[in-house]
Order: sequence, then C-alpha cells, then structure tokens
Amino acid sequence: VIGGYESGVDACVNLARAGKKVTVLASTPTWNVQTPDPSTELAPYTAERLREVTAEGFTGPIPELLAPLRVLRVEEASGGGYDVVAAWKKQEAQLRPEGSLRTPFEGAAPPGAEGSEVVVHTAQPPVLCTGFEGSVAAVARNLFDLADDSGTGCLAGAPLLTAEDESTKTPGVFLVGPTVVQGELSFCFVYK
Repeated sequence: VIGGYESGVDACVNLARAGKKVTVLASTPTWNVQTPDPSTELAPYTAERLREVTAEGFTGPIPELLAPLRVLRVEEASGGGYDVVAAWKKQEAQLRPEGSLRTPFEGAAPPGAEGSEVVVHTAQPPVLCTGFEGSVAAVARNLFDLADDSGTGCLAGAPLLTAEDESTKTPGVFLVGPTVVQGELSFCFVYK
C-alpha cells in the first residue's frame, strides 16, 4: 500500500483482516502524528483499527509499516510481480501535544538512513492510496486562485479564500466542504 493517511491505513486494515500480507509505505508515520489540527493525523477510529491488526494476538499477518519514505518508482519485476522503490526521508520530530491521551504507536519498523533506498517486492500491483483531487481542482479551478504546493496535506494547492470563505479571484463565489482552508487550519477531515 502506497500512502499512510486515512485511505492507506483503511486499505491496510481491510487487507490484513482478509488475511493478506501488507506493507505500508508512507511519507509520514501518520500512526504516530498527534497535532492540534485533526486533519494532519489519523482519526481515532482509524488509529484504533490499525492497533487491532498490529497487536499481539491478531490472527492474520501483521502489517509492516514503513515511514518516512518517498516512493520513487514502481517497476515490473523480472521474475514477476512489482518492485516498489523508495528512499528514506529525514525523520521529523514527532509532534505530541502536551496532555495527549493517545498512546504512542509502537508497531512500526524503525526508519532507515536518510537517502538510502529500499525495494519492496509484491506479487500484486501495489495499491495507491495517496488521496484525491478535490472538486475545486478538478472542476472549478478557473474560479479560484490556488496556493502553491509547498504546504502539507490538504494545505498544498488549496483554494485561496477570504475570511468569509469567498474566492479571492471570483467575487460572490463561496466555498464549503473539505477543501476549505483558513490560515494553517484545514477542514478536509471535519468528520474527525
């Protein structure tokens, strides 16, 4: 599974419950991210399901969690299947708000040396779970100025809005839904 946020962890959990061997390659160890902004960490429900399939006593194959990695390419392997080639990124300090009640996750593999490559072989095509393109970018791009891609998560390429959620490009066009961003806060996962 390529991707470690909600869709990647959901795929991991369901594949593990189906008795499949799963390796997750993620750019961020989302299973240990804890911040005041819920859009940048796993939902408690998702984190709990991941804990269940990585716990001692789980009856299926325990998923392997690898992060922080940048997937460089996916190649057909000469002997069949696929090789996912990734490079280890710098391990960022984990954010853990004071008073956090969530227990740190301890089921992940330790990160490799920054810049070194890892090759994960899979008999099946890898599952890409790196998110989605929102409706603004797909359909209404001409109505909004967009932020550059330097932000993280849902902040990257987000529509630029006034404090009232109005387009900065097209007066009278207001935005609601998961692509609303105000300052450093993203509301892409308001259900959390």
